[in-house]
Amino acid sequence: MNMEPLREFVSLDARKKELTAELGATNQRLEELEETIISMFIEDGVPGMDVKADGVPTRYLSINEDIHASPLRDRTDVAAALKASDLGQYVAENYNTRSVEKIVRDLWKELRQEAARDKRLATVDEVRAALPAPLGAALKISLVYKLSNTISSKNG
Repeated sequence: MNMEPLREFVSLDARKKELTAELGATNQRLEELEETIISMFIEDGVPGMDVKADGVPTRYLSINEDIHASPLRDRTDVAAALKASDLGQYVAENYNTRSVEKIVRDLWKELRQEAARDKRLATVDEVRAALPAPLGAALKISLVYKLSNTISSKNG
């Protein structure tokens, strides 16, 4: 029997396990660094910046934000707040969660554009302040940040 394919398989399988372990460690470190960088950007109010590293084209690191809204206490409070905020069209006996998220996302989009013009990050407090008061008081609003890493326009 020709043992060469068997040896190659065993070697490649061993290498695959090494690479998988290395990839796992790399991903874990990337997650740690992402948390650190996002915290730095938020603390300094920086939406993004070009970064040059040895042997790598300049990359643009920026924060991608996603916003979520959920009931602060329960859904009936949100339904009542929608009605009190002249947003009753979003309420039957209950309300559509996606519709409420859309209200918040649309507002968030506008606030992010304003903040980008001012070269700063928008905040949850700005979203809450821009919502009708009853609705702002009935929602838990949270931002989820992810770090974006793209080739910088400065590379040519």
